[in-house]
Amino acid sequence: MKTIYKEFTIQNTIIGPITIVFYKQKDLLIKQIILSNSNFTSTEIAYAKYERLSNCPLNLLNPYLKDLINNIEKYLNGEDIDFSLEYLDFSNLTEFQLEVLLYEYNTKRGTVNTYGQLAYMINRPKSYRAVGNVLSRNPFPIIIPCHRTVRKDWTIGGFNGNSYGDASKEILLGLEGIEIKQKKIICESNIISLNKNLQTKLL
Repeated sequence: MKTIYKEFTIQNTIIGPITIVFYKQKDLLIKQIILSNSNFTSTEIAYAKYERLSNCPLNLLNPYLKDLINNIEKYLNGEDIDFSLEYLDFSNLTEFQLEVLLYEYNTKRGTVNTYGQLAYMINRPKSYRAVGNVLSRNPFPIIIPCHRTVRKDWTIGGFNGNSYGDASKEILLGLEGIEIKQKKIICESNIISLNKNLQTKLL
């Protein structure tokens, strides 16, 4: 039997519509959080990807989903939100993908790391390209903050599966106090990676 998916779209955010795709088996599970891009809205992407998908009105949403929507809106209004991994569906991820995403989840607000540093942290220092591929397909952006990983030259790189320097990534980093000029991080304060030995000060 095919899974029946529901969606709710948060409209009019600073990075465009954001669509949450979810379903219920025993418990609620969030399948994907979809961001809009320069070509398509998140809703268009969702309905093109999922065959059995329908809208769920706000008043019928599970309390957790209502809280998540509220927290996403607060985050996009500049608040520091501690997102939970509860109810995220990790079942289709490989062990490597899950490891990368869980390390990325621990990258704190207002800090960044590079793809190479993240690869180093999972003891696969040569796998930075693979790390980048995992982050480009992150099914739960914002909750798992893949926008906080940048290129080794501190240019912000791609985001949400899009080409170099995506505008949404720049907006999210700026929201967190990271100063960016011409798609490159320029900050006089410490930019802290996950590993304290890899902290970098940009002059």
